[in-house]
Amino acid sequence: MTVRQRWSAICAALMACVAAACEGPPLLILPTTLPNGIEAAAYSTSLMSDADGGANFTLIAGRLPTGLQLSSSTGMLTGTPIETGSFAFAIEARQGGFTVRVGTRDFALTIIPELQLAGSLPAARQAEEYDEMLTATGGVAPYTFQVIGLPGGIGFNNDTGMFSGTPTQPDDGRVIRATVSDSGAPMQTVTRDLFFEVKPLAVSITTNDLPNGITGIPYSAEVVAEDGLQPYSFSIVEGVLPNGLSLPNNRRTGVISGTPSVAGTFNFTIEVTDSDSPPTTASREFSVTIN
Repeated sequence: MTVRQRWSAICAALMACVAAACEGPPLLILPTTLPNGIEAAAYSTSLMSDADGGANFTLIAGRLPTGLQLSSSTGMLTGTPIETGSFAFAIEARQGGFTVRVGTRDFALTIIPELQLAGSLPAARQAEEYDEMLTATGGVAPYTFQVIGLPGGIGFNNDTGMFSGTPTQPDDGRVIRATVSDSGAPMQTVTRDLFFEVKPLAVSITTNDLPNGITGIPYSAEVVAEDGLQPYSFSIVEGVLPNGLSLPNNRRTGVISGTPSVAGTFNFTIEVTDSDSPPTTASREFSVTIN
């Protein structure tokens, strides 16, 4: 071995000794676990180390959820995640200077779907049974619901989000405040104002029977309707009237009139439709004998 080769070997050995002497103990990265995040909600947490004078942080494996960024100089993990799921990654912390210290830690970060309260409430109707359910999506089930401002006769199940009951009075419309909370960590809560209307009683036919008639003698009888929303529309939906009798052309009233021309017994069904939206209907069968 030449003198030059000997000196090169000695220098390499000295440099290795210096490097080993200047490498400090591994850095400790905290926290050991990361808090969950929520889709579309601002996220912020801090990574720290036991390095004197601070350390630089680097993502060395895996990936962060889309929307989050790691600050190398501060260790802050911030942003607004726009995807959900569980994300595994590794972070390295490195302290420079004369004494080099390095540490790594594996992390798992869960981004929970955004909690949402969807839908609207269809109108109820006085004296008719009502069943409707609020729909919650996202977050972590099970959910807990609350509502404020229900009309008389309607109850609510806080566990299922179900409205049920029979309204006792009509209501032109009111705002019901609905709130849903999930079971996630962190817990999410969503509040929505929903419009709730109780429509009046459905239309009904109160006439039970129609009088009989005589051929050649003018005839007039009224089928009376009540409730619902006027004006009403009447029609024959099954069977036929006695020959010579008819409902008015506009069918806005339930008056059957005319002069019967044929004897016999005639069976027919009259239906009434009101002007509500959606409309309500009622029908009744009648039998008229013409002598």
